[in-house]
Amino acid sequence: MEDLETLGMEKKTFVITLIGLLGGLLVGVALGYFVLLSKPTEPHDLQDQIDDLQNQIAQRDSQIQVLQQEVSELETLLGPIRKGAWNLIKSFEGASALINTNYFYVAGNDLRINWTWVRTDPEFGSFSIYLYQEGQIAYTEAFLYLQENGTTYTHNTVASYYYLKILGSNLDHWNITIEAWIPK
Repeated sequence: MEDLETLGMEKKTFVITLIGLLGGLLVGVALGYFVLLSKPTEPHDLQDQIDDLQNQIAQRDSQIQVLQQEVSELETLLGPIRKGAWNLIKSFEGASALINTNYFYVAGNDLRINWTWVRTDPEFGSFSIYLYQEGQIAYTEAFLYLQENGTTYTHNTVASYYYLKILGSNLDHWNITIEAWIPK
């Protein structure tokens, strides 16, 4: 009987030992997994992150250079800018004719168009100005049968290139200046 009892005890001890080993193995695997997850980033991973950040900085530097170049080009187109004032964009002059001016760039929302004209024939002179945005068929503004001198305004213009179509008949000379308001 002692042999049966000893065999039963050995079986129980074996089962308890086996359960302990399996439990310890499971706990060890779980702890190892969590330690692996909380392990600091490897040096080569940090170097990859540094390389990525340096590439992003290089891309931003390139974008900044492009933007600075575009600002420089705009300043060349516009000339010196006075904020809070009317800035001369372009001047045109001529005599009787139907002409389209060269393009000029408008950066502000508001334009001021000044004109003068002179005629020797007091009865049959006329002068009109049409403002066109580049690529548009219809005029943006029309100023018809204008007096010998004056000023007119356009508001809410879109930043773009524009040109004038000028219709002058029986005139000796005309002069137009275009100015844009640049806010402070």
